[in-house]
Amino acid sequence: MKSKVLNYPKHRKHTYHFLDYAKKFSPVYLSIEVDFNNIQKARERIMNETATKISYISFIIQSISQVLRSYPKANAAVKGTFFPKIAFYDDIIAKFTLDKTIDDERVVLSGKVLNSDTKTLESIQSDIDYYKNSTFQQIEDFKPIHKLHSLPTWLGNVLYKKNIDDLKKRHNIQGTFTVTSLGHKPIKYFYPITSSTLCFGIGSIEEQAKVIESKVKIRPILPICLTFDHRTIDGALAADILTEIKTKLENWGS
Repeated sequence: MKSKVLNYPKHRKHTYHFLDYAKKFSPVYLSIEVDFNNIQKARERIMNETATKISYISFIIQSISQVLRSYPKANAAVKGTFFPKIAFYDDIIAKFTLDKTIDDERVVLSGKVLNSDTKTLESIQSDIDYYKNSTFQQIEDFKPIHKLHSLPTWLGNVLYKKNIDDLKKRHNIQGTFTVTSLGHKPIKYFYPITSSTLCFGIGSIEEQAKVIESKVKIRPILPICLTFDHRTIDGALAADILTEIKTKLENWGS
């Protein structure tokens, strides 16, 4: 049987550069389960009252962002080996992944929500919908990716690393944290590769039996997995952040 060896597809070059850069990071993995009962009720109430569809990702982005405001040491990024540097950012910028197509090929791209800690759910959803409903060619943020796709892989890799290594620019390119979801599929836990200090992997909601006030009740449970860069923060701080996110989501509206 013959094999076919081809040049690396140009529409995946941005992913190649991202993964190559992510080798520098020191990932550690945590996970937690969240009772999503109050979020489901809040989402249904908003949709009934305003006819506005709010995705679960909007709730998650807002909650992470507001929690992160209390942990400025985690809203940061590290670079370097022999002379490492760390940057702390005043702005909180959420990055989220989405499926798009380029020349009929399915790829993963990412959008951003600026100042995500101060935005309403509706405003966050509006930002998500912009990236979701626009084509690859229409989105201004994707112009650098156009350029990367057109360059020889080696040159694109050099330029990508040069830009992302600039700590003063990195948060505007990468966000200060990332949310990536496979919740539309029956995936429970997954731990993303990251090139930011915090990256949250969102699985699918599953109904489970839980003991609540000495009674067994069926609850919608959402798994959230966290990949964090151990160069920037330690596990205890990451655990505090993840636990506080769980508390905020579970007590939504309380």
